[in-house]
Amino acid sequence: MGRDAKNFYTPAQTYVLTIRTSVKDRPFKWFMITAEDPDVDKNIYDFGTKDVDVGILKTLDTGHLSRYSESCYSTVESTDFSEKSKIEVHWVSPKQSSRNQTIRLRATVAENNEAWYEGDDLTIVLYKDNKKSLDSPPTEPIETCNLCSEARYEVIFAGKWSRVAHPRLYPSKPDENGYSHMVGASHAFDYTLWEQDSEASDGLKQLAEGNTTAQLENEIIRVMGETNGTRTLIRGKRRHHPFMSEPSHALFRVDRYHHMFSIVVGMRPSPDWFLGTSKFELCTKDGWYEGSTIPLYPWDAGTMDGDSYESMRSKTNPEDTVKRVEVGSFNRNSPFYQMNLNDLKPFACLTVRRLDVYPVLNADCSESEEEVNVDEEQTQPEEKDGEEEETEEEPEEPVLAESKQKLESADNCYLGTWGAWSPCTPDDGICGNGFKTRARYRGDRNIYFESYSNQDNFEAQSKSSNCEGSQDSKLVEYKNCFKDCY
Repeated sequence: MGRDAKNFYTPAQTYVLTIRTSVKDRPFKWFMITAEDPDVDKNIYDFGTKDVDVGILKTLDTGHLSRYSESCYSTVESTDFSEKSKIEVHWVSPKQSSRNQTIRLRATVAENNEAWYEGDDLTIVLYKDNKKSLDSPPTEPIETCNLCSEARYEVIFAGKWSRVAHPRLYPSKPDENGYSHMVGASHAFDYTLWEQDSEASDGLKQLAEGNTTAQLENEIIRVMGETNGTRTLIRGKRRHHPFMSEPSHALFRVDRYHHMFSIVVGMRPSPDWFLGTSKFELCTKDGWYEGSTIPLYPWDAGTMDGDSYESMRSKTNPEDTVKRVEVGSFNRNSPFYQMNLNDLKPFACLTVRRLDVYPVLNADCSESEEEVNVDEEQTQPEEKDGEEEETEEEPEEPVLAESKQKLESADNCYLGTWGAWSPCTPDDGICGNGFKTRARYRGDRNIYFESYSNQDNFEAQSKSSNCEGSQDSKLVEYKNCFKDCY
């Protein structure tokens, strides 16, 4: 960091502060380093304590050359007056701060009782870097989308977690490593699957702690709506060792009401860690977003205590909110010990790409959000379940559940015949006990399922309001099965 350059810091990151002699035969005997708010200079007579988070200074040298000052706040000083040619102190930047916050790191050095040094060469002013984190969605969320069309997207989760990329404390039993099913939804602005600094839902807790997805899927299905909540249930295959690098695909749809998507993927083993993205905006002023790839890093659901992948787990009491796993930890039992997020290799990459755009004619897409004329909408070509996949070659895709724009039907509660049973899906992703599913379709168009061959399936018991009185109205059922390991 240069004196004349404008230097930036990233929240919740670890930085190494170094003082070294410029002349070898002139060691220093005493030093002091302080992290402070530059505004303290504005009123030298104000002795009140300002509640400003300036980060934390850490004394990590093995020679015990530094200690925390007993007289100065947020200060580290020399332990003794022995000769020193170099000293290192770690500074952890504040997790939360105002957008325009600045922090000053200031040092004082003494060669002896008469030769003291301070000033610009021993002072650095840092400005908060407000750029998005590497794993943030590239687009800004918007409350209202006025695009008069719908779009179909593919999302691809590609695992990158490996002993080569993440060697520190890599699990001792790699055969048990794996990712859960990719679970998510395309949704409206008012819906949150998960979010930093918010409490995890019961479904997210179960996925993060045990890699089970049924509860989270049900939470998504229950809030399917025509103009709010969720539209598509996104579900991709789970991946286990040695196939963790194989991509997991899913398709989903968006419209002017449901123009975002969020996904989560659990990690095994881990205390309660997961990967994912939240509120990825696909509606832009130039049309439906074409696509991009972002890296993914672990998040902590805040429900279980544990420092590393294979730590002994215990319930967090009280439960915490969702936060990024503590990268830059000073805990030697952490796989992220003294590591910055910028230096951490991603645990997965998430790619989203637009496949098709479907115009919605004669629709009022102004901010008044008037309903689309039903008769005119019905004149548009309608995709029939299964037809699209018979005529196009697509990557492997999971079953999707969607809510559709409201269309009246004379026989809303008609239930079709059951389809064929799917291949057996082992619980561990390879062989042994598992389950198989089959699906059928309902005349109720408010919720429908698209089925794709060679894919994962799932249990869904969703009912629309028009079919509340129906007998046995489930659309997907499953049964146990066994896949031979030989």
